[in-house]
Amino acid sequence: MLPEDADVNADVLGKAFLAFPYGSFILDWDGRILVCNRRAERSFCPFSQSGSGDLAGTCFSKLTLCDRDDVISSLRKGAAAGSVSFPMAAGNLTAPLPDTEFRISLLRSATKGERLMLLTQDQLRLTADRLRQMNEMRGKLRGELSTAKDANAKLQETLLSMEAFAHAAAHDLRTPINTMTGSLQFFSEHYSAALPQTAREFLQHMARAARQMDQLTTELLEHSVSTASGTSFQEVVMADAVSEACDSLHQALQECGAKTRVYGTGITLQADPTLLHLVLTNFLSNAIKYRDPARPLEITISMEGIGREQWVLSVADNGMGFDPREKHRILQPFHRAHREIEGSGIGLSTCAEICRRHSWKLTADAEPGKGAIFKISCG
Repeated sequence: MLPEDADVNADVLGKAFLAFPYGSFILDWDGRILVCNRRAERSFCPFSQSGSGDLAGTCFSKLTLCDRDDVISSLRKGAAAGSVSFPMAAGNLTAPLPDTEFRISLLRSATKGERLMLLTQDQLRLTADRLRQMNEMRGKLRGELSTAKDANAKLQETLLSMEAFAHAAAHDLRTPINTMTGSLQFFSEHYSAALPQTAREFLQHMARAARQMDQLTTELLEHSVSTASGTSFQEVVMADAVSEACDSLHQALQECGAKTRVYGTGITLQADPTLLHLVLTNFLSNAIKYRDPARPLEITISMEGIGREQWVLSVADNGMGFDPREKHRILQPFHRAHREIEGSGIGLSTCAEICRRHSWKLTADAEPGKGAIFKISCG
């Protein structure tokens, strides 16, 4: 395929040119392809059969987005400069670029005034460009990572300050609230009989508001505990934790005539006992608070699992239930499904935060008028 007078050894051509890892062409002085290696065929004419010689005799301009005269002119100028670039029509399938760089070397020919051109894809420059881009990206990512770390440190510091403030504020509020509650109780017991009916009603409103404020600060304290940075994980037997929660609310459960059933034993898990107790007592307290007055309260606690890394705990009741469309929002702070019943809307969000810190999943579901079920799952 080369002119007979071309000063190119066939053995050298077969071993060095055809097997060369970069796309290479040998062109005549008018830009016609005399021969190309397999890499050039795969890169710039991917639909031709490898080694078929389909490109032989084709003007190199057919592989570019330029017209023939511009390509020939650029090739001849590039031969003097040692390099040239073209926008390739097929493009490099492995790493498409706007322009593909080629190095040009002249081959001697015995034909007077004619030169052959060895055109080789400048893969070294391409690799260098990729490396430079990679280094620039790496530097940019390092800068962004450093910025993100600084922002995260500041965020953690802010969160710790907010947690400390919430805990201190809720704790400091307890003293004046307790003083106010005690004073109202004393005043009601000793002086309410001498007051007119309207004054006694106002006194009852004040006492109820004081109780609500006391409950709110208690739940704020619990929430601050649930979001505190320190968590003491221990091995906890789930059945014992459930029993302790039921015992702590024994009087309230007895007063409302609740019937509690517990199924399943033997589950052991890693948890903070104090935080787990908060979650369980919150579920039971909600069952008591939102019970249906038309029927006795029934609470079913089920424990299922095959180990400490895979288990499910559910607390179900036959109370008022709630709209299933609220099942995600009731886990958010200050959202209440039953606004007609006193409450702060913090309890379930505290449970959600505790579960998040333990990498547990908390879900809620209900059917209005038939009851609600809360599930904690691990694994």
